[in-house]
Amino acid sequence: MDKKDHAILNQLRQNSRQSWREIGEKVFLSSQTVGQRVQELLNNHIIEKFTIKEPKHQLQFITIYMNSNQFESFEKLVKSVNEISEFYKITGDGCYMILSCFENDALDAFLTKISNFGRYKVSHKLKQIL
Repeated sequence: MDKKDHAILNQLRQNSRQSWREIGEKVFLSSQTVGQRVQELLNNHIIEKFTIKEPKHQLQFITIYMNSNQFESFEKLVKSVNEISEFYKITGDGCYMILSCFENDALDAFLTKISNFGRYKVSHKLKQIL
């Protein structure tokens, strides 16, 4: 990535609905070049997806401590749940970190399912700072 790619990413962070032409005027490139660079950023997984950010009133941070080595089964289960927004294998405190947006009853049902694989710790969002 060069300075122009960083400038394009910065413009997309500020307003991802800008046209390639608008971005090009701000970073001194043609609209065609901006489009090609964005496609390269997608191909290189610098940009992973274009998404909608919905407000999450219920947000949980679930740390998983595995008791078994059934990692594939556990990962398959978690990936099948719609309320999971992010899922990471981590180092340090725990084996996995899950960011989720469950309502109370659904959270209880999910925790019951994953308790077959290990222990968990759930933290809830109080407020967003940044």
